[in-house]
Amino acid sequence: MEPITMLAALAPLGVELGKSLISRFLGQSDFKPANIDDYLKMRGIDLDMFKAMNDAGGANPSYPWVEAIVRLQRPFVATIALTVWAYTHLSGGFGDATNADVNQFASAVGFYLFGDRTLFYIRQRQSTKP
Repeated sequence: MEPITMLAALAPLGVELGKSLISRFLGQSDFKPANIDDYLKMRGIDLDMFKAMNDAGGANPSYPWVEAIVRLQRPFVATIALTVWAYTHLSGGFGDATNADVNQFASAVGFYLFGDRTLFYIRQRQSTKP
């Protein structure tokens, strides 16, 4: 794997580390809810934010079936990309230049599948720290 690809994969973790260091040393103290109602309000705001992010999948309003097809294509495209990557490594490859391109595309798909969830769990764990 190329160093630039590795740096691109680790860039979001570096950004999160930088933000956490800035908030730790320069930021204000965290808000701690006094009762369960405040806590539920905070979680309700988080849920509303995640719903808004989920609904913001497309830039233009479209028919619901178009949005469903677009969302169903994501796993299909990821499966095809990882299948081509596995085939190139098991069969000996298509050539050095093509193998590098396939590796980079597979690393992007891998980050889409696993890196996004990892960042989500890291952020969630940081927000629940005492």
